[in-house]
Amino acid sequence: MGYNLLLIEVKKTGLNIVLVCIILFLLLLQHYREPVESKEEIQPPIEGKQEKRGLFVNTSQCQIISMDPLSPIAMYHMTHMPIYWCYMIRLMVPKSKGGRNYLYLAANRRKLWEKIEVRRISEISCAYKRFVRKNDFDNKYLESNVFRFSRWRNFTEVKSGNITLRVWCWLDYGRLVYHDVLMFLPMPETPKSKPAKLETVKGLSVLILGIDSISHMHYQRYFTRVMDFLDRLPHTELWGYNRVGENSYPNLMPLLSGQSVDELEALSGCFGANQMVNYDRCHLLWHEFKAAGYATIFGEDSRVGGTFTYAKPGFKRRPTDFYLRSVMNEIHKNTKYVARGPDEITCSGDRVYHHVLYDFIYRLLSHMEARCFDSGFFALFWQTMGVHDYFQYGEQTDLQYYLILRALERRKILERTLVLLLSDHGLRFGPFVKTFQGMRETSLPTMVAIYPRWLEHRFPLAVANLRTNAKRLVTTYDIHETLKDVVNLENIGDERIRNRTLRLRNNHNVSLFLPIPEERSCFSARIPLHFCECDGFIKIPWNIRSIHRIAQFAVASINKLLLPYKQCQQLELLKVEDAYLRKQQEVILETITVRLVTEPGNGHFDATVLSKNDSSLQGAITRTDRYREQSFCAREEPIEIYCYCP
Repeated sequence: MGYNLLLIEVKKTGLNIVLVCIILFLLLLQHYREPVESKEEIQPPIEGKQEKRGLFVNTSQCQIISMDPLSPIAMYHMTHMPIYWCYMIRLMVPKSKGGRNYLYLAANRRKLWEKIEVRRISEISCAYKRFVRKNDFDNKYLESNVFRFSRWRNFTEVKSGNITLRVWCWLDYGRLVYHDVLMFLPMPETPKSKPAKLETVKGLSVLILGIDSISHMHYQRYFTRVMDFLDRLPHTELWGYNRVGENSYPNLMPLLSGQSVDELEALSGCFGANQMVNYDRCHLLWHEFKAAGYATIFGEDSRVGGTFTYAKPGFKRRPTDFYLRSVMNEIHKNTKYVARGPDEITCSGDRVYHHVLYDFIYRLLSHMEARCFDSGFFALFWQTMGVHDYFQYGEQTDLQYYLILRALERRKILERTLVLLLSDHGLRFGPFVKTFQGMRETSLPTMVAIYPRWLEHRFPLAVANLRTNAKRLVTTYDIHETLKDVVNLENIGDERIRNRTLRLRNNHNVSLFLPIPEERSCFSARIPLHFCECDGFIKIPWNIRSIHRIAQFAVASINKLLLPYKQCQQLELLKVEDAYLRKQQEVILETITVRLVTEPGNGHFDATVLSKNDSSLQGAITRTDRYREQSFCAREEPIEIYCYCP
């Protein structure tokens, strides 16, 4: 009996051991099957023998170490963009026929039922209000009208000419079912003379397709359709294109004015001398082209974050012949709503904001086509929506710009136009920016110059210089000088280029049709050290006393900026996350970049400090995380990114 009980106990114990082994095996199997969700585990090494890596730029004073757009850390962040959609129905579209403007019904019976549960279009009442620009922040309303579509009449006529309307529709019991802002553009004028032969063209048209927050690596990563399209066209990618400021404004001002923000805002500058009331006194690039007889165009898809209007007063007078600002103003004040899905995507009608910009571009194609074969045009378009906030947004943006470039080619606009596909900086916020590669990419935006094939045959020396400059340190100061040359192509004839090259100095602003000096450095190019990618980065221990002291100095510098803003709480150093020694050409400077976190609010900041004797900042302190509502009490203030509102 005792023996049997012992046998049973042994069997039970053995069974328990087997079960435990099976459970442990399954747990181990699960562990090795599932990917480890730690970004640190897959982050590429920061240190290493940099001289064995490829170089984007390799000159005597600047060596920019190459990066892999599809590195493990980049691939980790290349997830699918969250699904989003604008839920309002596309009820009507604007069309111009024979010099007259019409609103045409765009929704069929099935769409009416699916979207708004209406069986007959006659159940819907609509109204429109015409408006014109008053200034960069307000519109002036003109006439309004009420109308209905019917089974027999699917359009209504509106005033002819270049007009903008806000249109809204409702059901009998008052439910709003449609609200959008629509534009009509006048048909282009007939060219004054027959198109000139390409051999005698005096000036190129200029089209700048600006996309916010796209680094060169991000372009390589996501813009595959655009790159494939450009492979069969003459073009040059600028691998040493380096930002000169933190955000769009300090990077675009040198492009448009040839001056830094400090120069513009000084008492002797065009903005400062005008008491910073508006930018009307500033002579910007489009004024150069306007004086040469070009049509001028400027459109941005952001009303709040506009180049001249984010914490700035904008223009009193309309700056260009065609200007999208009044449309975006009207949308922001009356028809804006948040898309279903991610928080940062906003809509008007059935369109995301950037589709309003695309619509503006497509409606102007006939004007650009007519002008590029006549007196020329200068156009600047700038997209911010989506790309500014989401790493993955580049994938769908690629398709849109491929379609735009294809439309330009089909209309032969590319035959007489210099197209610049460029950005202001890389992505500035989010998890990827907190990686070492993400930090570096932020300072190396994309820049691609696309030009007609005949340009190289007619101006071989200028185009050869442009291609050489693909591997030189370049900024928006240089792009400004380049576009000034385009107004009169005699500036880039071979003999003129030779003479200008003889007089060339190591200035911060050199046309890309001239050879950028081989000895150019970040200092001579006016690039603050914090944004300079010519330096090597050596990772150093972050938990030593000297690094902690540098981080404390950076936080104290932020608090000094916050002092005049009593609504903002003073910050304290919570921790240092990383530290890098900046190395240049075998000479180790005591220049340190620290990545730190402050409290309250867990703000993530990068600062570059020269710590030889007295510490000094080497450029602005930049923020790398989204602060969202933390700065609600300091919206559009210069210190918004630093402010924590209690």
